[in-house]
Amino acid sequence: MKREDIIQIKDLSHSYGEKIIYDKLNLNIKEGSIYGILGKNGVGKSTLINILMGYLKPKNGECLIFGEPSHNLSTKTKENIALLHEGFVAYDYMTIKEYEKFYAPFYEKWNSSVFYDLVDLMKLNYNQKLSTLSFGQKSQVVLGAIFAQDAKLLILDDYSMGLDAGYRKLFIDYLKDYVKNTNKTILITSHVMGDLVGLINDIAIVQRGGIVHQDTMDNFISNFKCYKLNNEEIDKTKIHRIEEYKGNKKLYTFETIENLEEIQTDFEDKFLGFVGKY
Repeated sequence: MKREDIIQIKDLSHSYGEKIIYDKLNLNIKEGSIYGILGKNGVGKSTLINILMGYLKPKNGECLIFGEPSHNLSTKTKENIALLHEGFVAYDYMTIKEYEKFYAPFYEKWNSSVFYDLVDLMKLNYNQKLSTLSFGQKSQVVLGAIFAQDAKLLILDDYSMGLDAGYRKLFIDYLKDYVKNTNKTILITSHVMGDLVGLINDIAIVQRGGIVHQDTMDNFISNFKCYKLNNEEIDKTKIHRIEEYKGNKKLYTFETIENLEEIQTDFEDKFLGFVGKY
């Protein structure tokens, strides 16, 4: 069965003064996919979320969500979107139970059991105030409220902010289980790479100046290679980036270079080799 495009971005251009954020970006996100908008801090990941949610209107081009312009979404369409925004708001004076009861009436499909499923993973007392929780625990309570909305589209803007490895792993495991056998669409922005392998289907790597590389996660990992470079002469068209540290050079490329020794690297190293460490 053909999957519909939940998000359609057409010839999107946006800038702040002379700083180009996006330049004629075209991107489609299909129903049921888990899509990652990846990039270092400050390249425009949150800007794209703000455009999608209608908080910003792009300079040129258009963004459609469920077929509607993102800056003019109907109430019905908004009900199908759950947003975790970078720098989320949590009501610290409330208990966990009060927090859930406060949010529930705003969402027609609210599922309390989903909310408490995530809370129970941390073995928290429902009468604890949010002010007494660690940042990681509080973040998981907020994420529980996102999942409980039972939305068709979840937009998670830098879900990993402030979370240690344990809480990130807890969230990723829960997210995988939550979307299993559903048609829910997930859009994630992140600058923490290791957690995303095995989760994300498709990626858009955002670089400064409006350059965006679109790929599948599997294809990028398989085909973006790292080689040890000494003093060999290399065809410049085969070079994506050369990184040097204390005289040791690494060459990153999508090309196969027979006369160089390939270095096995993980996704995070490949990502940094693609966008640059600094």
